[in-house]
Amino acid sequence: MGETITLDETDRRLLRLLQAEPELTLREVGERLGLSHTPCWRRLARMREAGVIEERRHIVDPIAAGFEITVFCAVRMNGHSREHLEEFEAAVAGISEVVQCYSVSGDHDYLLRVLARSIRHYESTVKNALVQLPHVLSISTSVTLREIKNTTDVPL
Repeated sequence: MGETITLDETDRRLLRLLQAEPELTLREVGERLGLSHTPCWRRLARMREAGVIEERRHIVDPIAAGFEITVFCAVRMNGHSREHLEEFEAAVAGISEVVQCYSVSGDHDYLLRVLARSIRHYESTVKNALVQLPHVLSISTSVTLREIKNTTDVPL
């Protein structure tokens, strides 16, 4: 990530357009914004350099890919030394079923979003990976019933 930058209204319009229609070419983006190719490209390059725009990806629907179960796990640690937290974070990064991990405030220390193909798959993930994570005191699990909203769009 580069330097912190200030986004002007044109930058925000450009980002909203890219979020809504990521398949647009740079020429089409420029036309929609009333910019020629070069200024449009410079704005994108500046935002990429600053880390405002991360990377282009295709978003896979977990259910369509066979991951029917989404579980949120609230993790409480048995210690809060830097070493304990770093060991936990390094270990959780290696579990493919954990698709998101947040350090949180409140009663728990981390919140994990875990995908599984079935309850049995989730049970296996718990037994073979989650309970093996270092320095975990407890894990509180909530199995989702239905997804109401899930977006990657940033409200610009």
